[in-house]
Amino acid sequence: MQKHGAMLSALWILLLHVSPLGSMKLSLFKSPMGSPEVGDIRLAGAETHSQGRVEVYLHGEWGTVCHNGWDLPDAQVVCRQLHFKGAVSAVAGGSFGEGSGQIWLDRTKCVGTENSLSNCSYNGWGIRDCTHKQDAGVICVAGTSENYVDHSLDLSEDLGQLFDSEEGCDFLIHGQTYTGLKRYDGEMVNTTVCAHRMILSRFPGFNASTDVDEISINLTQTCRPHLPSLIRYVYTRRLEVTTTTAECIHQLASRFGMRRLMEDAGRLFTKLLPEDPSFLTQVSFYEYSVGAGDRVLQENCLQYMAWNFQKLSTSKAWSSVSAELLQALLSRSDLVVPGETFVLAALEDWVSQVNRTTNEEQQAVLLARVRFPMIPAKELFEVRFTSALYSAHQTLYEEKLLKGFEAHSLPFGTLKNSSTFQRNDQDYQPRIYTGPPWSVTVNQSVENVRRPINIQYNRRDRYRGSYSQYDYQQYYNTPMPRTSQTHSTPVHISALFADKMVDWQLNLFNKQSDCSNRGVRCDSLPAARIRMSTSNFQYQGSIRYSNRLLLSCQGRYIFHIMDFKGTFAYVPTGENVTYPCTGEEYIYHFVVRPEYI
Repeated sequence: MQKHGAMLSALWILLLHVSPLGSMKLSLFKSPMGSPEVGDIRLAGAETHSQGRVEVYLHGEWGTVCHNGWDLPDAQVVCRQLHFKGAVSAVAGGSFGEGSGQIWLDRTKCVGTENSLSNCSYNGWGIRDCTHKQDAGVICVAGTSENYVDHSLDLSEDLGQLFDSEEGCDFLIHGQTYTGLKRYDGEMVNTTVCAHRMILSRFPGFNASTDVDEISINLTQTCRPHLPSLIRYVYTRRLEVTTTTAECIHQLASRFGMRRLMEDAGRLFTKLLPEDPSFLTQVSFYEYSVGAGDRVLQENCLQYMAWNFQKLSTSKAWSSVSAELLQALLSRSDLVVPGETFVLAALEDWVSQVNRTTNEEQQAVLLARVRFPMIPAKELFEVRFTSALYSAHQTLYEEKLLKGFEAHSLPFGTLKNSSTFQRNDQDYQPRIYTGPPWSVTVNQSVENVRRPINIQYNRRDRYRGSYSQYDYQQYYNTPMPRTSQTHSTPVHISALFADKMVDWQLNLFNKQSDCSNRGVRCDSLPAARIRMSTSNFQYQGSIRYSNRLLLSCQGRYIFHIMDFKGTFAYVPTGENVTYPCTGEEYIYHFVVRPEYI
C-alpha cells in the first residue's frame, strides 16, 4: 500500500467514478400551473418569492407548518419542491408573520432527498403541538432550477461502488474479536476493511488524517460482522438498521464519532423498550446510553421508565436500578404514579432491597426528590409513624413534613411568603397521578367508563402489589355514552380545597358524527376533550390545569402522553406515537393536574 499521493489518488478515483454526462438523466422542472393539489406548498409573508412562511394545501385550505424539529433538510425539500436551486436556511417561528387557519404539519423530519414535504415523516395531518407564533419558514437560493441539473443522488451509489471495489484504497481498519471468555484470551478472529483515507477523514474517530495506515479496534463477536456495513455508510450515507442490529451500529457509530448515525440508531431502541416487561433491557439500555454519551437514547429510556414507573418498581429490574438512575427518575414531573405516597413507598422498598449498598447521604439525596406537599394530608400525617427511613433521616423528614403541612394549610398567597417556599420549586408541582380522584380511565373497546373504587389499604401492602391491583383491576363499570362522561375533582390537592369541587366534561371522539353531535370541530380523529363544566370558577388567577391524556397499550404499558391544548388533544396513530403499540385497543386515561400559578 502506497502512502505518497494517497489523497490525490483517492480524489482522482472519485472523479472517474462519477457517471459521465451522457448517462445522466436530465430533469428540467416547470412551475406547477392551475389549481393547487393536496400536498402542494407555497411561500407567504415575504417581499421576495424565494423566502417566506411555508404553507401546505389540504382539504381545500392552505395551512402552515410548525417549527418543532424544523431544520435544513426540511428546507431543502421545500425549496426543491418549489424548483429553487437549494436552501439557504430553515427559519424558526414567526419570522415571516403568523399565518391563519389550520396548522397542517408539526415535527417534520426530512432526510433531504424527498420529492415533496408530504413525503417526509411528521405527526400526521393536523396533529400539532404549537400555535401560529411558531410557523416555520425557509430562505431558498434565488433563481429557479428550470435549467438546473442535479445528480447528487447518483453520487451515493457511485461511492458505494467505489467502496465495494476497494480500488485505490489506502487505509486498513481491523475489527478484532477474541474467542476466549476473557478479553485477549483465546484465538483472535479478524475482519479487515480497506477504505480511502480522504473519505474517512470526515470522521476524526478513524484517525485517518494522521500518518498511520491502519487501525485496530476490539469488537464483540456479535458486532464484528457489521463493521463493513458501517464503513460503507461513510461513503453512501445509507445503512439499513434493524432492531437486531441497532445496538451494534450504535456502538460502532459511537466509537468513530458518527453523531447523527448514533442518534438515528438510538431512535430504533425506542421500538425495543416496550418488549421487555422485566425492565432489564430498559435499565441496561439506559446504562449503556450514559456510557456512550448518547443523550437522545438516554432520554428515551428515562421517559419510558418514568411513564411506566409503577411497573418498573415492581419488576425484576428494580433491585438493579442505580442510585443515579433513580435520582433522574424522581426528578421528573412526567413520572406516572398513583400518587406521591407511592413514590415514597417505592423508594423505601428500593433502599430495603437485599445487598443495597447506598449510604445515608445518597438516601437523603433521593428522599429530597419526593414531593411531600403533593402527599395527601391524611397520608402525610402517617408518614412519621410508617416510614422505614424516618429514624435515619429525622431532620430531613421534619423539614419536608413541615413543607407539606404548610402547603395543605396556608393559602398560596401566604405560602409564597413562607421561608420554605422557593419559586420554581418542583415540590409544589404535581406529577401525573393516576389514582383517585385525579384520573378517569376509558377503554376504547368498551362502552362503559371504568371508575376506580376508593378502597382503604395498608401503605406497605399498597407498594407490595395490592396498589397495582387496585389501580388497574378494582373498577366498577358505569354505563355512560362513550362520547360524554362527567367527573369531579377537588380544585387542588391541598387540603384547603378538600370540599371545593370542580366538574369536568370528558369526551372521546372516534367519528366525525361524534364531533358534530357535540357541536365541535375535530381537526383529526381520534380526539379527546376535557372541559371544565363548573360555572363561576373562583380560582382563575391562582390555579391552572395542565391536564394530560395517557394512552395505554391494552393496559400493559403507557406508550404515549399528550397535553391538552386548550380543551382538545388529538390522538396520533401508527408511527407517530412515542413508543409502538401492536393492535388498536388503546386505553385512555384522562388526568387532571392542578397547579398553583
